[in-house]
This record gives sequence, structure tokens and C-alpha cells, in this order.
Amino acid sequence: QVEIGGLYTHAGSRQHAFGSPVTARAGLTAWLEARVGTDGVLTQSDGLSHVIGMGNVQLGCKLRLWADPGGAPVLSLLPTINLPAASAAKSLGSGSADYTVALLTGRDLGRHGHVDVNYGIGSLGSGESEPHFIQHLVSISTSAAVSDNWNPYLEAFWFSRQDPAGPAVAAVDAGAIYELGARYAVDGGVQIGVSRTAPALAAFGGLSIVVGDILGAHGVHARQRKAQGRMGRRAPASSH
Repeated sequence: QVEIGGLYTHAGSRQHAFGSPVTARAGLTAWLEARVGTDGVLTQSDGLSHVIGMGNVQLGCKLRLWADPGGAPVLSLLPTINLPAASAAKSLGSGSADYTVALLTGRDLGRHGHVDVNYGIGSLGSGESEPHFIQHLVSISTSAAVSDNWNPYLEAFWFSRQDPAGPAVAAVDAGAIYELGARYAVDGGVQIGVSRTAPALAAFGGLSIVVGDILGAHGVHARQRKAQGRMGRRAPASSH
């Protein structure tokens, strides 16, 4: 499965950023999925300067630990390495690698609902000559299959910090996935900052494409625009 997206972040009256992430996922076995991704082309502006460059590269795998017989995973482990491809000189990255692991779980609610709860922990770099720091993540999301095609969702997430001396960051996002058959889906939504240090507003959208065989219930609707994908990525901080 290939996922192509865009993310616009508005952190303040003159602070904004844009990213164009791309992720590819491949099922190697019934219990193991390999992943590779990139933040794509990044732009960032603070009103006085404007920079552009390539983002970091992510390598990871999703290990299914437990699942309903013949069903989707209900407990998985997702380790990821974030490679420092983004320019630290342009403040597009830290210049250091990040190492994260997330525990993912979820279950159906009734005939059409679903809930996911995730916990992640990471060792994040803060510069080539600086020590790594620990980051924790907790997220919960709910979704509902309101029709054969529409799947709206609501998510809340919390980071312990995004910088060594930084405060916690919390935000909520809401969006919807529209399936165009078994192999294609489009999605979009908005994110609103809850904590003072979170970006005030962000908007995102994307396209998912399944290539190759579709196994069981793991079609294009399995797209994961979830908080664990944000671990180790620094958004522009709010100026208020």
C-alpha cells in the first residue's frame, strides 16, 4: 500500500509549514509488515525567512502480536527508526536519528464503530552533539463506517514533549476517509491544538493505493493517519 499526502501547519499569524509525506507498506507475512516513508519536501516560514528542503526518512515494521482468528490485528508492535535526512542548518530536522516503538491496540464497537488506543515511547535526537531525550505518546481515536464508502473519525493525542526542555503537547483532529473501491481511498481533515504550545491549526489530505494482493479485511481502509506516525517529528510551535 502506498500513501501520498500533504500537511499544512499554521502555528501563528506568520508561522506556517508544509510537508508532503509518502509512505509505502508491504505485508511480508500474515504477522509482519515492512514500512518505509519520507516527510517529502518540507517548507517552513516564520515571516522573516523561508526555507525548503527534503524531510527525514522513516524505516519500520509492524509486528502482529495477537489478532482475532482471520481478522485484523488487535495488538501490534511498531518499531521505527527516523533517519536524519532533513537539514539541521535549515531547522527542518535535528540532524540526529530518532528511535521509537509504539504499542497499538483496538477493537470494534457494535456493527459499525471502532476504537484504537496507542502508546509510544521514543529516544529522540536534539542535535549532533546533544544527548537524546525520551518522548511519550498516548492517543485514542474512534471511527464509524457510516456507509460503504465513508469512514469519519475523531482522534485525541498527547506528547510528553517535543524538545528536551519543552512542555507537553496535546491536540485533537477530525477527518474522514472515502473509499473508492477496494484499492483506492482519499482522506482529509483538520487538527486543532489544545495545549498552548501545540500548533493552532493544521489541515491534511491524502491518497492511498493498494498494489498487489489484498488479504482478508486489510484493504485500503486500513490507512493509518494516526498519532504514532508523528513521533519524532517536530511541528512549528505556536507563538502564543
